[in-house]
Amino acid sequence: MERGKFLVVEGLDGAGTTTQTAFLVAALRRRGLTAHATCEPSKGPVGVLIRQVLSGRLGLGGGKALSPQTMALLFAADREDHLEAEIKPALAQGHWVVSDRYMLSSLAYQHVSLSMNWIATLNEHALVPDGTVFLRIEPELAASRMGMRPQVELYEALETQRKVAENYERAIAIRRQVGEHIICVEGSLPKEQLSRHIEEVFLGYLGL
Repeated sequence: MERGKFLVVEGLDGAGTTTQTAFLVAALRRRGLTAHATCEPSKGPVGVLIRQVLSGRLGLGGGKALSPQTMALLFAADREDHLEAEIKPALAQGHWVVSDRYMLSSLAYQHVSLSMNWIATLNEHALVPDGTVFLRIEPELAASRMGMRPQVELYEALETQRKVAENYERAIAIRRQVGEHIICVEGSLPKEQLSRHIEEVFLGYLGL
């Protein structure tokens, strides 16, 4: 059986990664492929723990948060579990897997507090995607989109978004050096127009 492909959708919070992941899966299915969406943090045990920390429901007590180093280790552990429990088995069955966030998110967000080289080392054995699409968007627009959310998670302050946007550009250059195929698209487009653009450019690149 031919191995499936592993694809990733990346971007700032508010860029529309979840929406475009769903659109991309639908586009693959229209082409007769078996495809499904996943995400990071994953829905596995470590991923659930991370989501509780990010939403403020879990901490060290007394309002103290987990350290950036601890969070980076948790994300790396979740990624390994995600790969072994869900992604690799699906690929082996010939399925296409599209993940809402993956390695670039760790490099971009965690580098706000930590060395990018250290983060990369933590994740050096992670599977390299067959293709990644990055939704490039201005931090101010991303923040305005998030302003409608009822709950603001960690990492979502505007100043952090600006730093993360810069980190993404550096991370993209680094990941391209290790062979990750990354295509950047204009993420400010209306979501339906953006999905058509991704389908044309990204899936065209993949030969579909």
